[in-house]
Amino acid sequence: MRHPKIIIAGLGVALAAAVATGSAASTSPAAAASSAPGTAATVRVADALVGTAAAASTAGTLDPTFGKNGIVLTNQGFPAAAVLQSNGDIVVAVGSGSPGSGLARFLPNGARDTTFGNGGFAALPNLGIPSVHPGLAVQSDGKLVWAGEATASNGTGSTFAVVRFNANGTLDQGFGAGALATTTFPVFNASVQGAQTVLIQPDGKILVGGENITGNPSGTSRAPETFGALARFNADGSIDTSFGTGGQVQAGNSDFTALGLDASGDIFTLPSHLEFSPAGQPDATLTPAAITTASHNGTVTFLPSGGFVVATTVGSSRSSDHDVQVTRFNPDGSTAATATGIDYAGQNGTLAASDGAAAVAIQGNGQAVIGGTHTESGQFSSTSVFGLARFNADSSLDPAFGTGGVLTTRIQGNDSVSLLVIQPDGKILAIGTSQNAAGVQELALARYLSQ
Repeated sequence: MRHPKIIIAGLGVALAAAVATGSAASTSPAAAASSAPGTAATVRVADALVGTAAAASTAGTLDPTFGKNGIVLTNQGFPAAAVLQSNGDIVVAVGSGSPGSGLARFLPNGARDTTFGNGGFAALPNLGIPSVHPGLAVQSDGKLVWAGEATASNGTGSTFAVVRFNANGTLDQGFGAGALATTTFPVFNASVQGAQTVLIQPDGKILVGGENITGNPSGTSRAPETFGALARFNADGSIDTSFGTGGQVQAGNSDFTALGLDASGDIFTLPSHLEFSPAGQPDATLTPAAITTASHNGTVTFLPSGGFVVATTVGSSRSSDHDVQVTRFNPDGSTAATATGIDYAGQNGTLAASDGAAAVAIQGNGQAVIGGTHTESGQFSSTSVFGLARFNADSSLDPAFGTGGVLTTRIQGNDSVSLLVIQPDGKILAIGTSQNAAGVQELALARYLSQ
């Protein structure tokens, strides 16, 4: 049995040096995992001729020590979140919590860690049919904390859910009730709610952030609203009643997919850039501060300075040419630099090509890596591939990465990046899906050299 030591953030080395915990989570719709709960998945490596990075230099080339030619494929399902453990193991949360969802763990070389769970896969308990994209974090003792949504079997009764696994992939029966802890935010007529990111505080408490999408209250003219929602649990899974109101905090017209703590324990949120006291009280004004502990989700992430990076997809609705825009913000929320019109294949202005952003991560030198999909459409079909780009601190493309700062990787011809994780050695791990010839979406991992 292999016992990871501490959490290493999917945020990258920039925060790994100063950050105690972190995660990466997908912003794509979380489909159910393809394998049955508790069953081991088949792992295979991509053919040497399939995965090729469009890179003219060392930085951005596929890592030949990972899988085969830098790529691993498995039938496990859709990736929703990922973390990197201190011994180099890679843990991927697949599915959103519906049947077949769980955690898959890979060794640093891409092989499945068969000592984890059942043949390398640890199934989540029955959480109904949730739809909120979950988050994932690792405790200092190696236990894994999954945070998302739980519902009744018919999809009603949405609630925040936290599940904890032991380091070996078994459910931690000493956490909550049978390894599951929940809290339900106020519901108006109808509600979809759940955690999208999770952060382990230095004191061991578990802070989760997400959303509470309310319906129109019966008999009122109040419109549906999305609340940013925070909840905090004690280490044993009980709700921390010293936080907010009964362990809960809400902010109207907000959404929380990334969390950060400063040295004083103040809480910062993204993409709604807000600040709360350690006890969960909202601050009237945001006081910029360095971030010492952070989590992130998808296309927004904190910088160690307290600034943050946001990646978006831009383009005209009348045109099929969509490109990536990357904006770096100062700690006070003002714009520092913006790069727009980015095409992963360097085909800017090509109407038959479309690029989208799905994930962002920060390297140790402050460079931002963006991952997503590059799609080229023909008359009768389209092809999509992994797309990555790397930006300097001034938001200019890094010419040493790939070809002029961008690259694409074709695996099976219908490929998409969902998550990014930066290893302590700077290598870039892109996690997503690849559709095989039978039309089945497979979990795909590709690792790239950083220099």
